Amino acid sequence: ILYSDEELIKEFGPTDTEIIKKLVNFKFNDTASDIYVKHFETNFEAYIEPIEGIDKLLGFIKNKGIKLGLFTGRSRRVTEIILQKLGFSYLFDVLITGDETKKPKPDPDGILKALKQIDAKNNSSFYVGDFDVDILASKAAGVISVLALWASSKDEKFKEHCPDYSFKNPREFIEILNNSFE
Repeated sequence: ILYSDEELIKEFGPTDTEIIKKLVNFKFNDTASDIYVKHFETNFEAYIEPIEGIDKLLGFIKNKGIKLGLFTGRSRRVTEIILQKLGFSYLFDVLITGDETKKPKPDPDGILKALKQIDAKNNSSFYVGDFDVDILASKAAGVISVLALWASSKDEKFKEHCPDYSFKNPREFIEILNNSFE
């Protein structure tokens, strides 16, 4: 069975491995998710293309001494593969994945857990995401919401959720952050 991007996006909420189990009807068997993770790791370059400038943004944040957390709806297994293959693992002070929260985004649970672990204040913290659930979770968590139009969705329709910022590339975000340190 082949699924379109739209069909897969409609399944977002549970982690990637749980979506795979559901779509291939292996609800009580980890075989499907194990095959998916192995396939993803082996064919990483076919699925993940580094975003131009993201390394500069993450490096800028780290060099300024800002605590950096990552909360993603993906599973920990796949997230660790991505971070390791891109060489970004060392940049994050905390990592929270979808399989470590009780409810998926737009519930703010993952953001709030990350904030607590790095002892950050909600009203001075940013959450960057590229889907509507990211903006909604940001608002529910009381953090500054950033719509990343540089990322996978690139969909300006999510501006209807009124993010605090929306950027077409990481350089624009660096400029805003840099101005706040002057």
